[in-house]
Amino acid sequence: MQESVGFEVRIGARLAALVLLAMPALSVVAADEPAPAAAADPAAIYTRGVSWDAYLAGTRAQRETWLTNAGRAVSPGLVERFRRAGDDLQLLVITADWCGDSVHSVPYLATLAERAGVGLRVVDFRTGKAVMEAHRTPDGRASTPTVLLLRDGKEVASWVERPAALQWWFLGSSGQIGDDERLERKMSWYDWNRGSDALTEIVVLAEQTAGK
Repeated sequence: MQESVGFEVRIGARLAALVLLAMPALSVVAADEPAPAAAADPAAIYTRGVSWDAYLAGTRAQRETWLTNAGRAVSPGLVERFRRAGDDLQLLVITADWCGDSVHSVPYLATLAERAGVGLRVVDFRTGKAVMEAHRTPDGRASTPTVLLLRDGKEVASWVERPAALQWWFLGSSGQIGDDERLERKMSWYDWNRGSDALTEIVVLAEQTAGK
C-alpha cells in the first residue's frame, strides 16, 4: 500500500509540474516581484543566525530525520551550478525543528550551500517572523521554511515552504482526500524526492539573480 501511495504522489507531482510550466511557480518569488509587505532588515537578521552545524546540534523534534537527511548526498551538478552563481550570495533560512517541510528541505540546502561555498545562517520562526509574514504561501500563511537569497546584504529572491510541484498538489488536494492520507502522501513524496526539487528551484533563483 505504501508503494502505491508513493507512486500516486510521484505521478501527481510530475503532472502538477507540467501544469506549472504555464503559470508562475507557487513557492518562489523572483527579485522583480517585491514582497507584499516590508520585512525587517534581512541582513541584520542574518547576523543573528546560527551556523547550520549549530542549528543541527540543537534540534530536538524529529531529530533522527534531521540527522538522516543531513547525511544524504546532493547532486554534484547542482553544487557546481550553485557555486558558479554563488558569488556574494548568502542564504537566510527561517525554520523550526518540528516543521515537516523544513526537515525534508533545509538539511539538503545546508549541504548544497556548504559544498558550493555559499554562506548560510539559520534563525527560528520567532526571530524571522517579520520575514515570514512578508513572504506568505499562496494561500496566505506565514510558514517555515522561508529562505531568502541575499546579495550584498539585500534580498534578491525568496523560496517558501515546499517545492512548487508538491505545493500545487497539496493545496489542490485540500478537501479531496482525508487529512491523514494527504499528509502520508506528502511525506512519501519527500522521501522519494530527497530534496531534489527544492534545491533545483533555489539554484535556479540563484542563477537568475547572479550579477544583480
